[in-house]
Amino acid sequence: MRLGAIPETPLEWLGLRLGRVPTPLIDTHLAFAFARTVMVAARVGVFEALAEGAASSDEVARRCGTAPVPTRRLVMALVGVGYLTPAGADRVALGRHVRRWLTRDSATSVVDKVAFAFDEWRLVEGYEDYVRRGVTFGMHGVAAAARGGPAETAASAPDAPSGDGAPSAGDGGADADAAKEAWVRYQRGLRAVAVVSADEVARRTPVPAGARRLIDLGGGHGLFAAAILRRYPGLSATVLDLAPAVDAALAAGVPADLRGRLEHRVADALNDPLGDDDVDVVFASQLNHHFGEADNRALAVRVAAALRSGGVYVVQDLARPADPREARRARLGALLDLYFGATSDGGTYPIAAMRAWQTAAGLRPARVRWLRTLPGLVQQTAVKP
Repeated sequence: MRLGAIPETPLEWLGLRLGRVPTPLIDTHLAFAFARTVMVAARVGVFEALAEGAASSDEVARRCGTAPVPTRRLVMALVGVGYLTPAGADRVALGRHVRRWLTRDSATSVVDKVAFAFDEWRLVEGYEDYVRRGVTFGMHGVAAAARGGPAETAASAPDAPSGDGAPSAGDGGADADAAKEAWVRYQRGLRAVAVVSADEVARRTPVPAGARRLIDLGGGHGLFAAAILRRYPGLSATVLDLAPAVDAALAAGVPADLRGRLEHRVADALNDPLGDDDVDVVFASQLNHHFGEADNRALAVRVAAALRSGGVYVVQDLARPADPREARRARLGALLDLYFGATSDGGTYPIAAMRAWQTAAGLRPARVRWLRTLPGLVQQTAVKP
C-alpha cells in the first residue's frame, strides 16, 4: 500500500518525479487536515446523516445538530477529498465505499477505529519527547488521553521523568471512569480493524487436524478467535488479556453461536500459565510489537512448553524491514515501529527476528504469509516437533 502524495495526471507524475512537488507540505499540513476532517465528520454523524440518501448541507446540519455554516464547510471539504459526492446543485451523497466503512449498520464498519483516532492523536504528541529523550508513553494507559494528554509510563533515558503508570479500574472517581471509557474505545477500535481481516485470518491460520484447544494471546475482543472457531467446529478457544480488555469484551457479550466454546480470561501473557503440552494453537495477533526482544524470546519458550507435539505458534504482526532495501513491502511496519516504540516501549520486528524467537524455543518456523486485507501484516507460524 502506497502512502503519501499520489499523482492523478501525467503532469503531476512528472512534477513529483522531478522533485517539483512540495511533498513535505502534503505529508504534514494536508495530511493532518485531511485526517481531522474525516475524524470529526464521523464523530458528529455526517456519514450516518447521509446513510439513507442524498441531502443538502443544511439538512445534514439539522440531522447532526451542528452549526449550519461550519457544517457546510465540512461537507464541502469532504466532497473535495472524495468522501462525499455531488448529488445535484445543493445536495451531496456518500462517496463510493463510504457506506461500507463509515456507517454503523455496515458489517465492515471502521467507525470505532476512527473514533479511537482522537485518543491516538494525543498519544503521538509524545513522539518528540521519545526521539529527544527516550521517553515512552503507555499505550495501554490510553485513558490518559481522555484527561488531555499521554501519560508517561516508562523512560529509557536517564534524565527522563518517571511516569505515573497506566490508569486502572482501581483508580478512584473520574480517573477510573475515564480509564474504563478509554479501554472500551480502544477495544472497539481494535475490533473495527479486525473486522476487515477476520475472514482471511480464519482461512490462513493453520490449525492441526483434530485440534481441540486454541489460546489467543492478547486477543481482547475475541473476533479472530471467533472467526477461527466458526471454521473449525471441533475447536474451543480461550482469549487471554489484561483485565480492562476482558471487561470490555465481556460487556459486549460472547456470540450466541459460540457460547461454551469461546471464553475470556484475565492473564498476563508474559507470566501467567498458558498450558502444559496440551494446546494445539497459540495465536498472537499484534501483541508482540508491545514487547521487547528479550520478552518475545521468553514468550516463545513459554508458548513452546504449552504446545502439544504438532501444535503451532502463530505470530501475526506488522513486519519491519530488516534494512532500507526491504522498506517497500514493509513500509507500514517501518512507520508504525516508531508509533509502538513511542507509545508502548515496543516496536515492530523483521520477519527474521520472529523466526529467531521460534527457532530458539525449539519450534520449526514455516514460510511467512502476507495478509492481503491488511497490508504489511504477516503470519509467521512455527510448529512444535
